[in-house]
Amino acid sequence: MTRIGQEKVLLISDPQRDVHGALIAALPSASITAVNDYFDGIAELSANQYTTVVASAEPIERRPEAAVRQLRELTRDGRLILFGQPSLEGLSRKMLEFGVDDYIITPANSGELQQIFGAPVLRVAPPITAIQGDEGRGEGGGDVKITPAPSSADILHGLPLADVVLDALLHHPADSPGAAVRRISEVIAPTMQLLYAPSGKPAPQVANGLLLLSHGLRAGNEEVGQLHLVLPLDDEAHSARHLLAQIAHMIGKVASLQDRHNRLQKLAITDQLTGVYNRRYFEHFLTRILEKARVLRFPVTLLLFDIDDFKKYNDTYGHGVGDQILKETASLMRRTCREHDLVARIGGDEFAVVFWEKEGPRQPKDAKPVMPSKPPQSPLLLFQRFKTLMSTQQFPGLGATGKGVLTISGGLASFPWDGRDVAELIERADQALVKGAKQGGKDRIFLVGEDGEIAESP
Repeated sequence: MTRIGQEKVLLISDPQRDVHGALIAALPSASITAVNDYFDGIAELSANQYTTVVASAEPIERRPEAAVRQLRELTRDGRLILFGQPSLEGLSRKMLEFGVDDYIITPANSGELQQIFGAPVLRVAPPITAIQGDEGRGEGGGDVKITPAPSSADILHGLPLADVVLDALLHHPADSPGAAVRRISEVIAPTMQLLYAPSGKPAPQVANGLLLLSHGLRAGNEEVGQLHLVLPLDDEAHSARHLLAQIAHMIGKVASLQDRHNRLQKLAITDQLTGVYNRRYFEHFLTRILEKARVLRFPVTLLLFDIDDFKKYNDTYGHGVGDQILKETASLMRRTCREHDLVARIGGDEFAVVFWEKEGPRQPKDAKPVMPSKPPQSPLLLFQRFKTLMSTQQFPGLGATGKGVLTISGGLASFPWDGRDVAELIERADQALVKGAKQGGKDRIFLVGEDGEIAESP
């Protein structure tokens, strides 16, 4: 989170200076630029970047959603805060769904602004319990100090947000925002509960005596969901709302990092041309799925296939057409396979498909898993269906004579019958492809038989 001394604030449409003085008092080291109206603010934001934009809700009242979306886009990753008189609180609260981070009811005071801009505390205060004696006196007759239990605001102020966020990013890279929300909810329980709901999901229903506060959660300029804070009805909702805004702001940053992580991870494991997985991820996945199959005793079948005489098409029609053929081939195979099977391009025009039985072998509940006696037939049937599709597919780059001219050859090998580990399974499938299908005349599929011999499929 930005330190107070580093704040660069744009204040939009505050002719009565309802907010300006409070900002100066709350942020004495900040750089504050004030502009007269909404359109001057848009021009200023288009030319310069600010850590925080504080804008009047009154000028946007006629077209609030469009105005807020425009301000949100120009503010980028900075805070967007609305201010206005009490009659505009409903509008300001509604705009939390469209990218506003928080709002202020005027006349503003520096204490509220310090709460909005203040950095979160890093530790949770130890729980405080009320101590009561006989009519306010202890057994020895001494006075007993009665300490009030912490309020929801005290608990929220004491959240270890930095620790929670770093732990979520480090230990839960696949679901950092969700992990952070769950951990915060654990810390603030049982007094409060923090919930996350994806976009489009309705807010939860709360029991009598409880209050629900909601705040939009954004990753960059995209709304990804809502944060809901459930707290006792008699608690200080005003303070809790500002703290929820801070939590949402930080979780939104985590969601942005999560999105960036996912995109980088996809680039690392995906073949850039065809969009299927690359060789690195294919080998990693095959290793992991064989480990799982060894324990749960289900079959895994590896298919290696390539396009017959692919070099001829590259030389005749050019590499652009060759690339298009590879992309369409990969797309056809993905359409043919089941959703859980893995398709990868492992080099040139060579592809690999890992077929595995997601549900595992059907066994009685109390029985020990037993491997089926024969390799599954579904991979063979799927590949034959794929060959049929290839033979009827239109390949525009090949011209009017392109339909049906491309053929493929493949080799199949299954765990555990044909290979007990990754290297052995790949070697046997490659033998079936090269020594069986290719040397046998191409445009066919070969598999390793039960006796270890390579045979053409029926």
